[in-house]
This record gives sequence, C-alpha cells and structure tokens, in this order.
Amino acid sequence: MRSTIREVLRLAGRTWPMLLVWFLGGWIVRWIVIRIAAELGAIDATLGLIVLPIAVLARLVSYIGMFLVLRDSMPAFTRLAQGNVTDDSAEETALGFRDILLSSVLVFFALYSAMDLMRQDLLQYAGLAIESDNFFTYADSGTTVLAVTATPGSVAVAIIAFVGRFALKRLRSRLPAWTSIITVYLEAVWVFIAVNVLSSLFSVVPDWIDSRQFIRSLDDLRQTLVENSLTLRLAWDGASWVWNSSSEIVFLALAWLLVAGVVYVRSLTTSRLELRRRDRPRGPLLGATLNSAPVGLARRARPLFDDAIEIAKPLLLSARVILRGGIVFLAVYVFAYALWVSIGDWVLAGIYAAIGPHPYAWWMATDQPIGFFIDLLVEPVRISLLAVAFDFCLRSSRRAADVALDDMSSDVDALETSDGESSSSR
Repeated sequence: MRSTIREVLRLAGRTWPMLLVWFLGGWIVRWIVIRIAAELGAIDATLGLIVLPIAVLARLVSYIGMFLVLRDSMPAFTRLAQGNVTDDSAEETALGFRDILLSSVLVFFALYSAMDLMRQDLLQYAGLAIESDNFFTYADSGTTVLAVTATPGSVAVAIIAFVGRFALKRLRSRLPAWTSIITVYLEAVWVFIAVNVLSSLFSVVPDWIDSRQFIRSLDDLRQTLVENSLTLRLAWDGASWVWNSSSEIVFLALAWLLVAGVVYVRSLTTSRLELRRRDRPRGPLLGATLNSAPVGLARRARPLFDDAIEIAKPLLLSARVILRGGIVFLAVYVFAYALWVSIGDWVLAGIYAAIGPHPYAWWMATDQPIGFFIDLLVEPVRISLLAVAFDFCLRSSRRAADVALDDMSSDVDALETSDGESSSSR
C-alpha cells in the first residue's frame, strides 16, 4: 500500500505540469463551448443541441491526454508496447488519437452521465441560455433549451449524426485525414443524444418496478421480518448502510479504471495485443450465424458488426486485464480511490467552513472557482492513481497481453474472420 502511494505521488509529481495543461485545456474549452451553445440555444434548441456535445468531448480529450502523458512512466505498459508507444509521424499520431477517441466516446459519455456531470452541464447551459434569451424575439426558446429528450428534432439529429459517422468511417481510407475530426464530432453528437434519451426513458423504471405488486409484497414481507427479529433488522440496516455508502464510489472507481484501460489498450495497436488473434479458429455461434445468413444481408450487416467489435474489443480486453489484478488489488484500489476523493471533499468542506457565512449571491459567484481550485489539486493525483492501478494489472501476469486476447470470446473473433471466408466463398 505504501509503495503504491509513493508510486502515485511520484508519477503525479513528475508529470504535474503537463497534467494541469491538459486538464485546464479541457475545462476552458468546455466552459467556452457551453457559453456558445447557450447563445445558440436561446435562438433555437437544435443549434444548442449540436454544439453542446463538444463540451463533453473536450473533457474526454483532456482526460485521454492526461492518460497518455503518464504512459511513458508506466513500466509494464512500456514493456508491453515494446517501444511502439509513439507513432513515427504526426499524421499517424493524430489517427491513433482519433481511434482512442472513437473507442472511448461511448463508455466515457455513459460514465459522464452516471456521475451526473452531464446533467450539470445541461443545467448550466439552460441557465445561460435563458439569461441570453430575448423574449421579445424568441418567445418560445426558454421552454425548449433543454430539448434533448426523445423529441422528433433530437431523434432526427441523432440519426443524421449516426448515419454521417457511419458513412465517414466506411470511406475513411479514401478521405483526407482531417475528416477524422468530423467523424469524432458526429460520434459525440449521436452518443450524447442517445445517452440523454435513454436516461430520460429509464428514469421512470425504478418507480415502475417499485409500484409492482410483487415488489410491494416482498417489501411487506421484509418489514414483517425485521420488525419481529432484532438480528434481521440489524443485518438489514447494516447491509443498507454499506450499499448506500459504498455502491456509488465502487462503481465510479471501477468505471474510471475501465476508461483508463480502454485508452491504454487502444494505444497499444502496434504491440503484441494484435498478433495472436490471427491464428485462432472461428467461434461457433456468430460465425455460423453469419455463414447461414443470405449473402446480401451478411454483406450489409458486416459494417455494423465491425463497429460493435471496434467498441467491444478494447472494453473486453480492458475488463479482463483489470480482473487479472485480483480481488485484493481491486479492494485496495477502490479504498485508495475513495480515500483520495474523500480528501478532496474534506478539503472543500474545510474551505467552506473557514470562509464562513456569506450572502447567496457571493456563493453563486465563488462556488465554482473554489471547486475548480480543488480539482486542480485532486485530478492529477486521481489520474495518476488510475494509471498506476492499470499498470499493476498489466504487470500482474507476464503473459497478460497474449492470454487476455486468447481468452477473449470466440464470437468476437468469428465476426472479424468470417468476412474473409464469406468473401472467398462468394
């Protein structure tokens, strides 16, 4: 534990300036984009909708940059990369960064929404848009600035963005390199809208489940049991306290480690991670399904499966590498993550207590700068903790790269290899 803490602090100390540059860059771009989106959203909600995803994308870019700054100081990662961490040319480096972005957008946006950060961005955007609203000219805009739910306009924007991103990815070998920026943007737009729409739709699911008669009967049975047994009551109260106090931080710790894993795994495109897959046999399930499908249908479905593979492959491999760390490591990591996040919260609470009471308007003006100052101290160390943790997972097995890919689902390999066989059969 002490060695891990020393390694995290050493890594953060060595790379602190660059980590701060990336973090500040993402924060500033996010703030500017939300302001621009608010001005446009006051005119038309669709305009704000197509700009706002760039704010989340800016945070993703900054975090990816922070992770990549640390990779040269990760011994296991460096050995695994076999000296191929950095591409030779600026164009190849940009394309590699694009691939990492495309692989990370979905999982990061889902995590961003789960952390309630997306809702905070939306509220900040809505408040600024309403302040900028000219009610004499745009009388209805104040009620539509948050039109990111399942409205016809938002669904149409998501469909257009998805189709455009799909077309650009199919044609990327014939397009100039700068079109990768458009591909990443369209990916961010459709994922942003999809995450918000799904969040809105699934927000009613817990209430619906609680209203079912079966659930109510179980709750009545639970109340009867705990009322008549002190042991059961103490056990239930203890389990509820542990779940309520730890479930969120455990989820966030593991989810952030998965995001870091996706970034690092995707950056190992020239390492041994891509070598052993070629000689593996086809999986029986999906390979047989594609072979039995009509030729035309299989050919048209192939790009969709390829997109799913491109997202699933880094996720699956990252999850397997993380699991190799073992339950003891995961417990220590979650504890360290929770402790550091709590230290940030305690420092913030201490600053508030030291400042003392002030008018509400004063707190509205100073709350964000104070929180931003705390983030400048907390985030570099937190990102360093994630890097050290994932590097430990890589180091936990000498054959982590080979075995992880060999153990991956054979159905994934079937999707990747069946294209050549089906084309040869045609």
